[in-house]
Amino acid sequence: MQNQTSKTQPLMNKICIMGMLRKADIKLTKQRVSLAGILFNLKSGHFTAEDLHDETKIKNLKISLATVYNTLNHFSQNGLIKTLQLDNQKTYYDRNTENHYHVKNGNEIEDISTDAVKITLDNYELPAGKKIKSIDVLITLSEK
Repeated sequence: MQNQTSKTQPLMNKICIMGMLRKADIKLTKQRVSLAGILFNLKSGHFTAEDLHDETKIKNLKISLATVYNTLNHFSQNGLIKTLQLDNQKTYYDRNTENHYHVKNGNEIEDISTDAVKITLDNYELPAGKKIKSIDVLITLSEK
């Protein structure tokens, strides 16, 4: 994870962050605005709660890891980010809320367009009154 430096231009300023939180009907608190400001300005769109907590330490913010988890879960429930359970050990979060898939290469996670993967449901009939809401695909790479 690459952190922001004083020379790095933020992608989203505080006003944009506050507007985005309000639009998602999230109550503004100092911690939520600070965490959103960090996570929406990270170079990587995929991160863990621990990654975000490390960034708060770099910025000398006094925010507990529990608050980071609670805030990320709240943001996810309100559609600002996606929660990714890529393996049994870590939960990742994704700023990209559009429909897409993932390729995991070691600790790196990359988005892949849904157009790049063809999925068919042969011999499966959806239950009456149901539709596919989403399909989650994770392609994990290893050494040959």
